[in-house]
This record gives sequence, C-alpha cells and structure tokens, in this order.
Amino acid sequence: RDNCIFVQPNQEAVEIIEKLSTQSSSSSLMALLNPQWRDVDDAFDAASKNDGVFGALASFLGGKGSATRRLGELGYVPTYTLEGYVCRGGNVRMVKRYDSEWVVYAERDKERGDYTSYYVELGRSVERPRYQDVEAMLDEKGISYKYARDLGMAPKL
Repeated sequence: RDNCIFVQPNQEAVEIIEKLSTQSSSSSLMALLNPQWRDVDDAFDAASKNDGVFGALASFLGGKGSATRRLGELGYVPTYTLEGYVCRGGNVRMVKRYDSEWVVYAERDKERGDYTSYYVELGRSVERPRYQDVEAMLDEKGISYKYARDLGMAPKL
C-alpha cells in the first residue's frame, strides 16, 4: 500500500498528481497539504474555468480553474481548511471541516485582557463566506472597526 502527500503543490504539480492518483490502488492515501492556490479569483482564474480556447489560454497563463477542475474530477475535496485575512482592521479566521459548514471568528483585542477565548464566533455559512458576508456578520454582532476600538471610540472586542 502506497501513500503519497504533496506538500504545498501548485498548478504545475497537477499533472503528476493526476498520474499518481490514477496509478495508485484504491486503498492508497493521496493527500494535498496546503495547496498553493487561493480561493480568490483574479481575471485569469475566472477565465480559466471556461471551456474552449480562451479558458485554455487563461489556464496556460496561470489561471487555476483547470487545475481545480481536474482535481475535483479525481475526487479531491478539502478535508480541513483554515483561512485568515484582515477585515475592518481586525484579524478574521474561517474554519471548515469536510463534514461541517464554515465557522467565522474574529480575533479579540489583546488589550482587553479579561477574555477566556482569543476569538469570538461571528457566524456560520454553508458556502465559503465572501468578504461582504464577514462584514455583515461583524455588523450583526455590533463589532466596530479596529481603529475605532483602539482609539476608544468603540468598545473593545
């Protein structure tokens, strides 16, 4: 029984992943650890999801659409995803396990000092939340911009 883990694969590794996936037995473990393609689409990524000459050209020029589609056809699915970015000046983390929905958290202000948790749950979503969705979750929880909290214009988180 062979096992194979690709650490930080990018679009250029997809052909090798396909080859090994089709050659290995059904009991083999094939995993992609921290793949290096983003969930945010640029113009090439969006165009590369289309069929035809334009989609093929966009894939050739760096679009990820062909790579993610080919891996999906092989049955690859994310099993655990942790993403983070800054929204309204504060750190936001989004977590998804293969059998759950997305859970979105905001990092508490370090100066507060009386917290029992470093993060506050903002909300949940079946689909990956967009930046605008996270902003709406912050609004629903009454969480202000980080600069306003830092300047004392809004309560600490």
